Amino acid sequence: MLLVALLVLQTPTTIDQIDVLLKGRNFDALRQLLAPSPKGQRDPFRILQAGGAYDVGRFGWSATEVPPLKSGEGLVVIGTKLTSEDIGELVFQRVGEKLKFIPEAETLGVNVDRHSFVVKFHPETKGVDITDRIRFRSSTSNSQFLFRMSPQYVVDQVTDKSGNSVKFSQSQGVVLLEKPSTPSFEYSVHYTATVDLPDYAGSISEKEATLTNDYWYPMIARGPAPFDIEVHAPVGWTPVAQGEKVAVTHSPDEEVAKYRMDLPVTYYSVSAAPYKTFSNVIEGRRFSMWSLRMSPEAMKAQTELYAPIIKFYEQFSPFPFSGYGAVDSAVYGGGALEAYSFATYGGGLPSEDAHEPSHTWWGGIMDNTYLHSFWNESFAVFCEGLYHRNVPLGNVSERRLAFVQTAAGAPEYDDVAIINGGVDAGSVSGSLGYGKGARVLQMLEQLMGTPKMIRTMHDWIAVHKKGTPAEWPEFESVAIKDSPSLRLGSFFSDWIDRPGYAKFSAKVRYQNSATQIDLNWKGKRFRMPLLILTRSKNGLDSYHLVDTLAGDHFKFAGPKPALVSVDPFRQALREMGPDEVPIQLDSMQTLKTLVDPTHTDWAARSGGDAAESKVTPELSGLRIIGSPESLPWLKPLCDQVGLQVHGNRLSYKGTTIDLNHGSAQAVVDLPNGKHCTLVMGKTRIPADVGRARLAVTDDLGRFLRGVTEPKVKGNLTYRL
Repeated sequence: MLLVALLVLQTPTTIDQIDVLLKGRNFDALRQLLAPSPKGQRDPFRILQAGGAYDVGRFGWSATEVPPLKSGEGLVVIGTKLTSEDIGELVFQRVGEKLKFIPEAETLGVNVDRHSFVVKFHPETKGVDITDRIRFRSSTSNSQFLFRMSPQYVVDQVTDKSGNSVKFSQSQGVVLLEKPSTPSFEYSVHYTATVDLPDYAGSISEKEATLTNDYWYPMIARGPAPFDIEVHAPVGWTPVAQGEKVAVTHSPDEEVAKYRMDLPVTYYSVSAAPYKTFSNVIEGRRFSMWSLRMSPEAMKAQTELYAPIIKFYEQFSPFPFSGYGAVDSAVYGGGALEAYSFATYGGGLPSEDAHEPSHTWWGGIMDNTYLHSFWNESFAVFCEGLYHRNVPLGNVSERRLAFVQTAAGAPEYDDVAIINGGVDAGSVSGSLGYGKGARVLQMLEQLMGTPKMIRTMHDWIAVHKKGTPAEWPEFESVAIKDSPSLRLGSFFSDWIDRPGYAKFSAKVRYQNSATQIDLNWKGKRFRMPLLILTRSKNGLDSYHLVDTLAGDHFKFAGPKPALVSVDPFRQALREMGPDEVPIQLDSMQTLKTLVDPTHTDWAARSGGDAAESKVTPELSGLRIIGSPESLPWLKPLCDQVGLQVHGNRLSYKGTTIDLNHGSAQAVVDLPNGKHCTLVMGKTRIPADVGRARLAVTDDLGRFLRGVTEPKVKGNLTYRL
C-alpha cells in the first residue's frame, strides 16, 4: 500500500486513483494528497473513518469529479448517500497535484435568500419532480459557485429570471453553476429523483411520500432560509409542510397544498399520504395530527399533550406559528425529526414529548448547522427536563425531584470537546450533543437557579441576529453578562472548550463541630456545582449547594450527621457507580404480575396472572395491579405509602384522582430489604413517572404528585 501512496504523490492524481485509495481505506495516503490547510481546519477524512453522526457512510463512499464549466480542472467529490443533519459530501479543488478541501461551511461568497418550491410526487414510480426558484445573494466577483443536495437528486435544467439557460455541471449531490456579476440574482432549478431510502432518509411509495430526513433542496453552507412550497399529491392524499398553510385545492387528478415558511431554517420537511387528520384548538392555537395508523382517541391525546409544552416554551420567545402538530410516518424509522411547526415521528405516539417542540426555538428560531457542534440538541434534551421539572401541573416541588436528568459521564466525553463536536466528529458528536451538553446545562441551571436560567435563554434569543446560525460562544457571552457574580467563564472553559468530565472521590469527617468534605480529583479538575445531603440521626435532611470555584474543601457547622451524600440526585456530570441508584419505579425488576380480576381494564397493556382476593401471596418481587377494596390484603400496603382508595377515587396527601382517568404507582418496602410494586387506575397513554418511587398521574399519564428519594448508599455516600 505504501507503493501506491508514493506513486500517487509522484504523478498527477486521477479520480480513479483517489477512488482506489478510498475503497482501500488508505487514509494516510489520502491525507498526503491534501494541500496545506488554514490553521484550525479539521481533518476532512476523519468522517470516513469515524462514520457519520447518524450513520452516514453505511452505503459506502465513492470518489467522482464535477466537470469544469470552463477549461481547467473540475472539483473532486468524495460522497455517499445522505441523511439529514449528517455530513457526507467532501469537496476538493485541485491545486496542482494536491487537493484543497472546501469545507461545507464555506459559502464561496454566495448565500440563499429564499426558496420557492413546486414539488410533485409520483408514488407509482417512487419519484419526485421539483422546481425550485431560488433568490441568491452574492458578495464576490467569482464567476461560479456551488450548492449541495443528496446525490439522488439530479438537476436537468437551470434558467435565470429571463428564462435563459445557465451553465452547470453535477456529480453526486454537488452542483457547480455559473454566476452573474450582480449582487443578487434568481435561478430556477429543475431536478428529479427516485426516492427510496425508508428508515434512513426520504421515501416515496404508493402508501406514503416523505422527503423528511433528506437533503432534497439546494443548500449553501447550510445557511438558514425561508421558503414557499406548493405540493402536488394524488387524490385523497394530504400534503403536510412547514409553516402556515395558505391554500388547498382539489381536482379530479390531484391534491395541491401551498405553505409559506417565513422562519429561516436549515432543515426542511414535507410529507404526503392519505393521512387520517385530527385538529384541536386549545387556547386559540391549533394542534394537529396526521397518521395512517393511530386512532382518533390517540391523536386527540397527542394534541392535548402538546398544548402546555408550547405554552411553557413561550418563556423563551413567542411561538412563531399559528399551530403545531405531528406526522406519524410508517417509513421514517426510529426517533423523530423536528420541523418547527410540526415534527415527524417513526412511532411511539402519543407521548408527552417535550424534545421536538423545543427545537422550534433551539434549531428553528436559533438555527444550528450541526457543522460545528450539536448545541441545539443539548438545549432540546435539557429542555425536556426543564419542562418536566417546572410545568405547572400538580405539585411542582415534587416534580423537580422526579425529573432530574442523570448526569453520568461517558468515556467518549474524554475524546472531543463539545465546541468541536460537529457532525464530522462522527458518533461522538451525538453523545456530546444529546448527552454531555445537556448535562452541562443542567449544572448551569443549578448554579444560576431556574428563573435566571430561563431568563438567560430568553436573552440569548433576543440578542441573536435572526436568520443566522447560532453557536455556544454567543450563549456563553450572554450567560456571563447576565450573571457576572457567578464568574461563569471558568465553567464554560472547563465544560465546553475542553474534553472530559469530573472524576473524584471525597473524604468526609466530622471535626470541630462541623461536617467537613475534601474532594480528591482523579485527573482534571472541573468547576461545578455539587449538592450535599446531610441526614441527622433522627432522619431530618439538610441540603447544601456548593461551587468548586471556591475550592475543594467544604464544611457545614452543626450537629454530627448520621449520613452524608455527595450529589444525592445525581445531577453532577461525573463518574458514577452502579450502586448509586435509589429505589425507583423504573428500575424495579418484577418477576411476576398479579391482576385484580375486577380491574382487568387497569392491566390492559400488561396482562398478568389473576390475584386471589382472600389469599395474601408472597409479595416480594410482585407487580400488583388492583384495588384494596377488592383485594383487601392490599390495604396495609396502600396505607404504608399513603394511598387511600374509596371506590374509583384515590387520594394522596390532599390530591384526589378518578382511577378511571388517572393512575397511581408505588414501590412498597417489605421486610429484609424486599420490595413490591402497586399499580392502580388507567390512563390514555402510559404514565411518565420519571425517577419517582411513588407517582400519581392524570388521565394523560402526566405526573401530579410523588416521592423521589435521594441516594443514601453506594458511591459518594458516607455514614459517620
